[in-house]
Amino acid sequence: MIYDNLVKLDDNIREVENSVVFNFVRGAYVEIKGSQPKEYTVQFRNPKTNVLHFQTNIRNGQWAKCSIEYFVEWDVKVWDGDVLFAHHRYNPTKKRIYIALDSKALGDTLAWLPYVEEFGKIHKCEMITSTFHNEMFKNQYPNIEFVKPGKSVGNLYAMYSLGLFYNEDNTYNTLKHPANFLDQPMQKMATDILGLDYKEVKPKLPTKNIVKDDKLITIAIHGTAQTKYWNNPTGWQEVVDWLNDRGYTVKLLSRENSGYMGNKHPNGIIKHPEGPLENVIDEMRKSKAFIGIGSGLSWLSWALDVPTVLISGFSYDWAEMEDCIRISTPKGKCEGCFNRLRLDAGDWNWCPDQKGTERQFECTKSITGEMVIKELEKFL
Repeated sequence: MIYDNLVKLDDNIREVENSVVFNFVRGAYVEIKGSQPKEYTVQFRNPKTNVLHFQTNIRNGQWAKCSIEYFVEWDVKVWDGDVLFAHHRYNPTKKRIYIALDSKALGDTLAWLPYVEEFGKIHKCEMITSTFHNEMFKNQYPNIEFVKPGKSVGNLYAMYSLGLFYNEDNTYNTLKHPANFLDQPMQKMATDILGLDYKEVKPKLPTKNIVKDDKLITIAIHGTAQTKYWNNPTGWQEVVDWLNDRGYTVKLLSRENSGYMGNKHPNGIIKHPEGPLENVIDEMRKSKAFIGIGSGLSWLSWALDVPTVLISGFSYDWAEMEDCIRISTPKGKCEGCFNRLRLDAGDWNWCPDQKGTERQFECTKSITGEMVIKELEKFL
């Protein structure tokens, strides 16, 4: 047989020197590659605090990962006994960093996206991001690669996710958030995860020459849960009547029809026709001011630099954007459940403190039309 004539060169079989792979994709990761059978000690340390977050032993062909997923400037060491075999200090400069926005909500996206660019500026790295509203932003951020949510992205040095992450017992996930996001403004939640200093940054939106109409006021009365609504039964009508009496046209930008989940539209308004979000943006830009609740359209108005009046009681007055006119629950009334408890998205009438009592939705029932009008008088 031909195989009988082959000479076996046993001295050509060599063990490949072991090597180490490091990355920071949703946590600091170490993998030992190579055929030399050895055991190593792996240490994951935060050099700023000098806290050793995780230590374990692994062999060649195995990997280890620290469970913390938010930004840490990791210092990772691999020891071969008492000898330092490999050492890597986090350094994202000129590397590919992927930040995924896990929320489909327009408001969350508008609040968080600016910090993708901020991260890239500070660390001088190549940014990739995914949002559920990519078309709205990708032309404004030519230095960021936009990908569809869930798409596999290769050659990454690090990856972070922005979202509201809970444990099964409804406490916040300390492995994904360095601080309780319920205690933070919406934008600070993102800067905490990404290790950035907090400052309010507005997203970049397409520019367009729109002629202002000083007699147009836009409003949005609908939200994704009844607790977000302005639940004073006469509030919207009082404000619309006051505006109409002063010659203002009031246009409703919410897409929901009157009667949606029992919420009727006030009289004296014009409902914006259904269509793409771009048309809503044009109408907002045209208006002298926007009045809304804790919803995505209020964040959109804020992003467009339109004077924004925000009526909210389910959140505390520091929870949303800083650059707005905030109408909050009067002192002494129940408020701020969103910043104390996890919202049950499956319960439209979620009101954890007062549900089923006369005080249900007391937070916004207590906000009167007079309170809103008083603020409008200051700039209209």
